Amino acid sequence: MTDDNITPLPVRFKQPPSDDEPMLKVVSWGAGCNHRYDVRDGRTVHASYQIREGETEVECSLCKTRLDPMFVLRALASEETQWLRARQRYIDEMRRLRERSRTKCFNCGKMTEISRR
Repeated sequence: MTDDNITPLPVRFKQPPSDDEPMLKVVSWGAGCNHRYDVRDGRTVHASYQIREGETEVECSLCKTRLDPMFVLRALASEETQWLRARQRYIDEMRRLRERSRTKCFNCGKMTEISRR
């Protein structure tokens, strides 16, 4: 094959990526505050948020950092959603148990009436 039959295309290729730092970088929380909870002395301490009247920022009670109000709103909405789901599961389970009239005895293995006191 000869190079006479090859027609170069008018395409310029991109430069390969450099060894510099990437433009976007995911940063883990590490040992810093995540503004939701902190583990201190083996127990979990939940963050509370301090809102100043007339300001558009919220402050974390754990590390005193000013936070974006939308971050706080999403965190609180997530917690409320989890609480509502747990409440609904509890209500459903109580309804299911209320409808039962008999259960299996642990001692004899027979079905017995449920006491309703």
